[in-house]
Amino acid sequence: RIGSFNRNMTGEALGSFFGYKVLGLFRNDTEVSDAPDQDGAEPGFFRYENIDGNDIITQDDRKSIGNPNPDFTCGLNLVLRKKSFDLTAFFYGVYGNDIFNYNRWWLDFWPSYQGQKSKDLLYKSWTPSRKNTTVPKASNRSNFSTNHVSNSYYIEDGSYIRLKNLQIGYTLPGSFAGKMFSHARIYVQVVNLRTFTKYSGMDPELAIFDDTYMGVDEGNLPSPRQFLVGVNVGF
Repeated sequence: RIGSFNRNMTGEALGSFFGYKVLGLFRNDTEVSDAPDQDGAEPGFFRYENIDGNDIITQDDRKSIGNPNPDFTCGLNLVLRKKSFDLTAFFYGVYGNDIFNYNRWWLDFWPSYQGQKSKDLLYKSWTPSRKNTTVPKASNRSNFSTNHVSNSYYIEDGSYIRLKNLQIGYTLPGSFAGKMFSHARIYVQVVNLRTFTKYSGMDPELAIFDDTYMGVDEGNLPSPRQFLVGVNVGF
């Protein structure tokens, strides 16, 4: 609908996001007339960066607008024991990657899909009395300056830390294990307990298909939270 999001280019990161850099929203008619010629420009719509300086916004003004590759990934295993009790926790995180939140195309623009809209469109979109915002005005217009092209409006920080596993256990004393078992332990476990992130989508942990389609969120369902109870026994 708005072209491909990733492009492999010499000198850029693998699968970089490609499109127009949004400088902000046009605040009034004067800004529209003073800016480089841009198809569909009007107050409340996107204002793109003029890369080549020729006073008109064209395809030559597209650039790398984000990097889906993280600067680093990390994991941390914690194990704590006190007498018969034990606690284990596994944290996993990534830092420095961008996400192309394609959900915003469906939810933040009225012409894209009229069945459902975001709270941002209702409460944060541009109006003559609310110009200090990043969400374009609610409009039936669909053009180059709104939802026709890939641009940096969809780019978000994809960094996160997730508590992927938390388990608390209790090892029964030998007298309770009986003659049948060498040991017995009961535990409760929670999977995907909490995610710390600034990403506005449902889940920043995305699958990677290949280097031509990386870091794009098309409605990624969140990782399910699971509550488990179990028993470990040894014979």
